[in-house]
Amino acid sequence: MRKMFLVAALIGGSIPVLGQEEVDTVPTYADSVVVTASLEEESKAKLPASVDVIESDEIEERQATEVADLLATVPGLTLTRSGGPGQVTSLFSRGTESDHTLVLWNGVELNNPFFGGFDWAFLPTQGVKRVEIARGPFSAIHGSDAIGGVVQVLTDSMEGGSLRLESGDRGYFRGTLAVGTSTPGFEVEVLGHVRTGDGVLDNDFYDSEEAVARAEWDIGGGMSLGVTARVNQSDVGIPLSGGQPSPSRRISWKEQELALPFHIERGEWRVDVHVSQVIYQTDFRDPADAFGFTRSDTESEALRLRTSATRSLTDKGWFAFGAEVERLEVDDRSVFGVNLSGARQQTRAAFGEIFRTLGRVHVDLGLRYDDNDAFGSKTSPRLGLSADIGRRGRVKVSFGEGFRAPSLGELFFPASGNSELLPEESESFELGVEWVGQKWTLGVTGFQNRLTNLIDFDFVSFSNINLGRAKTEGLEAWTSFQVPALRLRWNMTLLDAVDELNGLPLLRRPRESSSLLVSLPGKRMGLHLTGRYVARRPDVDPVTFARSENPGYVRFDLAAHWKRSGRLTPYARIENLADREYAEALGFPAPGRTVVVGLLTDWP
Repeated sequence: MRKMFLVAALIGGSIPVLGQEEVDTVPTYADSVVVTASLEEESKAKLPASVDVIESDEIEERQATEVADLLATVPGLTLTRSGGPGQVTSLFSRGTESDHTLVLWNGVELNNPFFGGFDWAFLPTQGVKRVEIARGPFSAIHGSDAIGGVVQVLTDSMEGGSLRLESGDRGYFRGTLAVGTSTPGFEVEVLGHVRTGDGVLDNDFYDSEEAVARAEWDIGGGMSLGVTARVNQSDVGIPLSGGQPSPSRRISWKEQELALPFHIERGEWRVDVHVSQVIYQTDFRDPADAFGFTRSDTESEALRLRTSATRSLTDKGWFAFGAEVERLEVDDRSVFGVNLSGARQQTRAAFGEIFRTLGRVHVDLGLRYDDNDAFGSKTSPRLGLSADIGRRGRVKVSFGEGFRAPSLGELFFPASGNSELLPEESESFELGVEWVGQKWTLGVTGFQNRLTNLIDFDFVSFSNINLGRAKTEGLEAWTSFQVPALRLRWNMTLLDAVDELNGLPLLRRPRESSSLLVSLPGKRMGLHLTGRYVARRPDVDPVTFARSENPGYVRFDLAAHWKRSGRLTPYARIENLADREYAEALGFPAPGRTVVVGLLTDWP
């Protein structure tokens, strides 16, 4: 099966707009404008960075309900879910740690201040316009946590409304509603979803509710003011603990995001001011825990103010500069007492970037200075160059440094905390070439990351210390093909991720991975096939905690839609089409074949 998948994958391709009958002479992705990899909007083709963009049409065709499912088919990324939907989901970018990727939602940072990282289990796709993935270090642009890359989820305004209802195996149900309207100078939309369902084990439920609201006012004089809010409430059963059933263990998860963006455009200048607040609340309960750990409550808050100014240099490029202030705070208590009470850290930062086009050459220079009251200061540079080769080719090369600030839990948690921790650091290089034709695109990128000062738990001092060192290097390759009746996209990643202290491969990073996306568009009916191959990889046995090996797997998902009369679109999908038994995290079985049917209706 593995050989069949890799041979079939060599066809390659890109994903179409739903029902699209005509194809541009040049793939649309070549002209994508991205905002994640720089301080100003810039063409993906010009930036000396590895950036992938997943548009709303692909999200719709794949019928993806979680952003994590989309990221699983991006080169260089590995997603690991500890079981079924709702269970802890980690992202590894180019072999770096799961807390080395910065996550943004409409410019709002989502990484949790408690122990860093982000749990991808609770980020749905409803209302998402596009997902931008920038691989490599971007601390020069975004500061802490951007060692392995940055993922930004962007929503968009809408006019009219839509209602979606779907149901499937194991008690699954999901309903979504979105409504938006606009008048001259003002637009607003509200959307939300309700989801319920069970997994393959006892106490493996996942129930979720979410609401998102956005409004924007055109004040006049080139000024606009907006407000964006999101609330997600999820309840998840935890079926296993230490490899044994845990029938009463559960977590209630609540997150709130609030952002106030303000924009001014005057001539060649643009000024952006962004104020945001993120609050996480996690309540753990297990009344039957044999060791007495029956309750734990955590609340974390992040407040940020970011302002930047950009000056256009007409067709020659632009330069930008700005400043940011961030305050993080965590409270944590359990049945055994208070662990953290108002633990805080604050960061002030200044940054700048210049992008210049010199004939066929594009140069990108970025620099950021962070001053943190816990670990001191850190300067992060990024240098990149891309050059057009003929009419169709281009080459890109870049160097960057990244860092991750110690989390409040790593700094101050009782017994294990260490207030003397330094930030984790990285130095990264990459070199890539690509060719863009009328029907075909081809590309390959090589990269190397050296990670130092990694925070590990030391059993001698029984505390966190800066001890770890690692190196990750590899190759990403992709190709795409498109004609009116068929579009395909294929990519593969070869990765060598090693712990330099013991010479062993890093856990949960496969040496080989690949994905294939095939789309058959049509005016009345569309069909989409997604395939993933993940090679065997080192892991930890959940019972003995001994180092072990997790077998590789191949998974296919199939989605279809039918455009009926009026505005009704029935659809169906089959997840894990071949009903393969596998585990993304060793000891936590993934769901088998799952059939879902649904109906979408929209109105102007």
